[in-house]
Amino acid sequence: MSFKFLVGQAVEYTPLGEKKAGLYRVMRQMPREEQAFDLRYRIKSEAEAYERNVLECQLSADVAAESAYATIKPPHPRGSHG
Repeated sequence: MSFKFLVGQAVEYTPLGEKKAGLYRVMRQMPREEQAFDLRYRIKSEAEAYERNVLECQLSADVAAESAYATIKPPHPRGSHG
């Protein structure tokens, strides 16, 4: 079993609860696990401050133009004024 996506590759991923896919970049191919059904990746969106750990079956290489994706602004940290 080999990885379908490369580090640095742009991919589409639809987070749970969202209706529209977002643009993400593959940050890391995770180590293979014994008897794993699917490979895992670490991905990151420019609109989020954190990375996500996702299964290969949740990703798509069919990436549209960057302007086609909704930009999600990260929430303001609690306690900030301004």
